[in-house]
Amino acid sequence: MPQRFNSNHYEDIIMTLRRLAALLLACLTALSLAACNANVGAGVTADFSSTPTLYIDQFVERPWLPEIYVQPLTAPLAPLTAVLVPLRMRTHYSNATGLSEELTRVFWNAWLKQRVFPGLMMLEGEKWRGGQGIMTMPSAGAADLVIGGEITHLMFGGTSGDTELAVRLEIYDAATGDLLWSMAHAGSMSTGLTQDYVFFLKKNRLPSSPMLAVAQALAQDMGDPMRNWNYGQTKEQEEQTPLE
Repeated sequence: MPQRFNSNHYEDIIMTLRRLAALLLACLTALSLAACNANVGAGVTADFSSTPTLYIDQFVERPWLPEIYVQPLTAPLAPLTAVLVPLRMRTHYSNATGLSEELTRVFWNAWLKQRVFPGLMMLEGEKWRGGQGIMTMPSAGAADLVIGGEITHLMFGGTSGDTELAVRLEIYDAATGDLLWSMAHAGSMSTGLTQDYVFFLKKNRLPSSPMLAVAQALAQDMGDPMRNWNYGQTKEQEEQTPLE
């Protein structure tokens, strides 16, 4: 006798096909995001007993490009070297000196990778005293420029809250003490959000250290105009010049 088709078995097949379609849609979305922006990480996790989840790496929000208050009118005849003094912490924290040096080191590493200066040394243990302290700083004569500034706002959110960072930088001529650059920048990273698209879920994924991610993004943004000036390049020329 012909066997009757079980309706429950039919429903299981339909449910499996729906989940396969949802998984495929989530994968295509992840590939599309990765193709549109190489800086955005995406991944998909799924099994046949749950709704597929698309994870997107959370980005650093910057409401504006670096605000530049003072900048040179002409480029130097040759690229200049610099020393970086740990940024002064305006926000009160118990370990302000340690935090300041850690965040300043992020800027130092980012600028080394960007090759903002042909030589860049970080003066660990030195205190930033502003422009008036440039000429009395023993290590200032080791380079053409002295870079310092302040961390004007800092809020640690970790992986469960919002993280915010704002900095102000000043760059002085080490020989004359003249102010060449003055700029400020700010950024934040919000708590990961979950959005339900019926067939799959989309979740924003925070990095293990949101504060370091924000600091690195700000450093790269602020390093761009300085590198262009130091090497006498426009942004278009810089993009056409491959890094060795």
